Amino acid sequence: WRRNVDRLAFAVIEELPFTLEIVQPKTPLVHNGSKYLKVVAHRKEGFTTAINVQFPFRPPGVNASSSVNIPAGKNEVLYPINASASARVGKWPVYVLGSANVNGTAWVASQMAELDVAPAYMVLTLERSAVEQGQETEIFCKIENKRPFSGSAKVVLLGLPNKVTTPELTITKDTKELVFKITTDKASPAGRHRNVFCRITITENGEPVMHSRIGATELRIDKPLPMPVAKPKAKPKPKVVAKKAPVKVAPKRLTRLEKLRLEAKERREAEKAGSSKK
Repeated sequence: WRRNVDRLAFAVIEELPFTLEIVQPKTPLVHNGSKYLKVVAHRKEGFTTAINVQFPFRPPGVNASSSVNIPAGKNEVLYPINASASARVGKWPVYVLGSANVNGTAWVASQMAELDVAPAYMVLTLERSAVEQGQETEIFCKIENKRPFSGSAKVVLLGLPNKVTTPELTITKDTKELVFKITTDKASPAGRHRNVFCRITITENGEPVMHSRIGATELRIDKPLPMPVAKPKAKPKPKVVAKKAPVKVAPKRLTRLEKLRLEAKERREAEKAGSSKK
């Protein structure tokens, strides 16, 4: 509903027992990144009631929780915000509203703070990889730095499936390549895992610049190939033993006298055979 008016009503009340302040951030909120705005409550003595804090204005592409609470007796809270890949770059005025029970709901606003929305510091290109369950592999990463930074940054590979691990790595503005050593378990789930990405945390001016989701790749885990079944050994064929040829015995050589006696014997046998026929 909209209505035009020519006068505005307001009321003068007693001072509320609390005020809110955004601690001015010293680092930007980057594309595909996240950040915590520190909100401080200044309480008058004796006021310990919980305070609800809201972030009503959000620059284009910037998202935030609907509200957070400063617990009773506490004086500060971290308000989480994040930026999409297409968040509008620029320096934006932001504030928070706070409400608490002061004989009824009372509202206060913080001062205006400046939120710097900026492009990511770098571009990561991750190669796909494949591995068998229980084995090791590598994921290779190329880094294109877009904005120099001082010191070092921590790089964590996230989105890995269960029972798959890799150590945290460290880079500088001069790092061009990374290699993640991937270790799997025999129980690591087989399949194509497409939601693997990096989180990079850079520390500047004592505050983190967090690239929450940068680069993306796929890790394929295969089940090991079945071991080949050993074929039973064939029984050795019995050796065929060649039969020995019979030894030919050379006929005994007869002497002259033995030959005469043999011939006489054969004649007598022939004569007996002839007489018996008669």
